[in-house]
Amino acid sequence: MTGREPATPTRADFLDTAARGDVELAVPPQGSIADLHGQYDGNLAAAIDALLARTGVVELPQIARLSDVTFPAENLLPGHFVAGFDNAWNAVAADWKTHQGACPGAEDRWYVESHLLAGNDVLVTDDRALRAMCDRLRNEHSLMVAAQSLNEFAARFV
Repeated sequence: MTGREPATPTRADFLDTAARGDVELAVPPQGSIADLHGQYDGNLAAAIDALLARTGVVELPQIARLSDVTFPAENLLPGHFVAGFDNAWNAVAADWKTHQGACPGAEDRWYVESHLLAGNDVLVTDDRALRAMCDRLRNEHSLMVAAQSLNEFAARFV
């Protein structure tokens, strides 16, 4: 091998790419709230708030489903959900393959469904099992969701 290997993109590089306007990062409110597990004043909550304050990062509308992370707000739109999503997710979860890792949890559903509703082209996650779930939703249920790791996605821009 000759020359220098390209540097692996960092999360900071990825956020800089969004700040330049090369990519828009979208965060689903219900997914981030579910990830907090009731710890609204901790380090993760502060990190999410800081992320949402950055240029190039947007918060998506809520999914119109009753839950402990759905709340009255301007971004809660009646009828805003993917028809058949619950059935597809539940079918894949019921037939989860152990070689794919632990089946993604309920909080992960918000990320995938929000991604589908927003029409974004790639769901970026370093969670290998969540990427497998997205592949199976696409291949087995025709839900057009593609998922890549942060490094796979960011390498296109850095």
